[in-house]
Amino acid sequence: MDARYSKEAFSMKKKQILTKTLLTIVAGVLMILISFTGFQTILPTGEAFMPLAGVITVGIAVALGINISLIVTIISTIIMIVIGTADWVVLVDFIVILIVVGLILNKQVPLSTDLNHQQLLWLAIFTGLVQLFFISIFYGLIGLVLTGSPAGGLTFVQQIIPNALLTGLLYGFLVAPISLIFRWVARKALHVNDHHDDSNDGSSNNHGGSIIVDLSNQKNKKEDK
Repeated sequence: MDARYSKEAFSMKKKQILTKTLLTIVAGVLMILISFTGFQTILPTGEAFMPLAGVITVGIAVALGINISLIVTIISTIIMIVIGTADWVVLVDFIVILIVVGLILNKQVPLSTDLNHQQLLWLAIFTGLVQLFFISIFYGLIGLVLTGSPAGGLTFVQQIIPNALLTGLLYGFLVAPISLIFRWVARKALHVNDHHDDSNDGSSNNHGGSIIVDLSNQKNKKEDK
């Protein structure tokens, strides 16, 4: 029985890994395709790309975890840089977004746990604001370094502001629905609803929905001591 159980568990684990691999490949392709959309701002240093593909980065992080999202993002962005639809600033931007998502979601929310609306709201708001301020400030610093004067940095900011504003607004509108769609697809593909089995979850929590921690038992134990 133990050998049979181990074989079935190994087979299920292998199937989950294969499914996650396919999901990450599809997500990576989506990132590359989306990189062709949006508009580019012409700066003295060349084109500044709209990092709209980062909404897929957020969706992967919410559905499959920060680590998987980081790997997919780096590989996809390198491909985007090679084909000329992104630059190194976009890669830095995506990494910053992943850091923000990790802080908001505390690294990872298991697929067996439903995200609440407040988390999605903060996720959309903060990723949108990060895009607005990061793009503006980062290109302002680039302009300051290249020109050697605050006026040069301000010129860069003025030129990039339309890009930054539109990117921030799009993240604010798209992050929540994209994240929900990615989690729904991942849960269906990995059969989390049926088996409550999520390899991203390091705990033994098998409950769908919100997690309620009962501290009454702990309190009674302390009083008995």
